[in-house]
Amino acid sequence: MTKPTRAQQQARTMLAQAILGISEAARLDGTPKFNSALLREIAERAAKATSAFSLDEIVATALEMRLTAMGLPAGSVELLTLIEQSKTPVEMIHLGVEELKQLVIEAEAELG
Repeated sequence: MTKPTRAQQQARTMLAQAILGISEAARLDGTPKFNSALLREIAERAAKATSAFSLDEIVATALEMRLTAMGLPAGSVELLTLIEQSKTPVEMIHLGVEELKQLVIEAEAELG
């Protein structure tokens, strides 16, 4: 597999930002009809806009961006993926701030 170009990396970032923006807008609006399943569907469709990155890579980028914006330590994404979670990365993106922080705290405690 060839290394993604700078433009392709920028595209991944923009797709991740779009997923984050949609999720944040739904949280702010408070609409109960918008859930993680709908966010996953949107992410799946968005991932079709690039051939260089998979859905999982785009979602991981989005989750990393969200955790960083929340002021959580670098490596929090890896921490969350190391332990078995009941939530998928898309579900984690859609969680409220406190719920997501709690997942990181629980992951840190589990791994010691």
